[in-house]
Amino acid sequence: MTSFEICCTANIAYRANIRYRCLIHWQGNMRNFEIIEEELLDELSHALSELPGASVYQRTSEPRVGSRYAPDGVLDVDLNHHRFKLVVEAKRELFPRDVRQQVWRLRDYLNQMDDAGEKVPMLIAGAISKGAREILQQEQVGYYDLGGSLFVPSSGAYVLIERPPLKKAGRAFGSIFQGQRARVAQAVIGTAPRWMSVKELAEETGVSPATASETLSEMERRDWLEVEGAGPAKMRRLRERGPVLDEWVRLIADQKPPRIERYYVPGGDAGQIARRLDEACRDVGAQYAVTAEAAAQAYAPYLSAISQVRCRIQGGRLHREVLARLDARPVSEGWNLGVIEDTGKRDIAVGERIDGVAYAPPVQVYLDLMQGSGRARELADHLRAERLPG
Repeated sequence: MTSFEICCTANIAYRANIRYRCLIHWQGNMRNFEIIEEELLDELSHALSELPGASVYQRTSEPRVGSRYAPDGVLDVDLNHHRFKLVVEAKRELFPRDVRQQVWRLRDYLNQMDDAGEKVPMLIAGAISKGAREILQQEQVGYYDLGGSLFVPSSGAYVLIERPPLKKAGRAFGSIFQGQRARVAQAVIGTAPRWMSVKELAEETGVSPATASETLSEMERRDWLEVEGAGPAKMRRLRERGPVLDEWVRLIADQKPPRIERYYVPGGDAGQIARRLDEACRDVGAQYAVTAEAAAQAYAPYLSAISQVRCRIQGGRLHREVLARLDARPVSEGWNLGVIEDTGKRDIAVGERIDGVAYAPPVQVYLDLMQGSGRARELADHLRAERLPG
């Protein structure tokens, strides 16, 4: 048996060629992920044919008749003198829940095939999540995506190439952590392991029931939730906080940190500034939430002192009125009040009020710290261990 593994540290020129071709294909397709099966099969065939000592023949797809299942394609592969068949199913994108269903269908089909020789099931997609790739590796089912990741678990020719997803794929995977959906995801993480319904989540977060339902469905696809019941009585709860927080951090690591307006507010330490901020915001009716270091210190004390306050304040006229009441002066150095970009009232979530100050939910505080500098990440680790375990 000849076995070899191609990983990210080898064959850079070869993989760069695949990456370059995939980028052209992806950016030229204006339908964003709606890649037809034939195009994905062509990309897979090309990627396989670029492997050393490989040849690939793509069979004509078997027509699907009625409810009878048929894969999207079968490839005859000769890889380093080892011959086998890849039985391929193509999808727009793949998450853990999708993978489990498709693996069962592929294996059932393979069991009914008359063809002699080794047959390897394979899933291909525009984008495949990290969790889905891990399941496929455990199940010994091949995969390929347009980022260039390729896994072929043949008995005689083993191939593993791991590449980060294309930026468009990352944005699609990260849509669950944006806008009003992020508010729902934060609530699910923060209330774990409590069971929650769509109605309860919508009421607690202030989002529409449709947004709450869509977010929960997406979290189910990623296999992050336990589910009980059906219909209006359906209840869900988070399995573990860790995988969700890790995925969220991974996605924001590729993003620019939010813009911060820096001000100097005369008089007082961070605690006094936070209380003055609360008073000013209540006077003008502006929503706000303190986050980052000052919030982490309130939720899970760690440092002896905090010299700066970072917060979100409702944008527009109220934003300006609050700063005027604080006598806040824009500065480039020596700031003690940082305001994170203009924000709409509905985008500001409050977790707890402690000593008269409104703090962002611990999840938001953790994420803001992970985009910070200095000792911010040290504080983030402490906050996660104390307030977001599991």
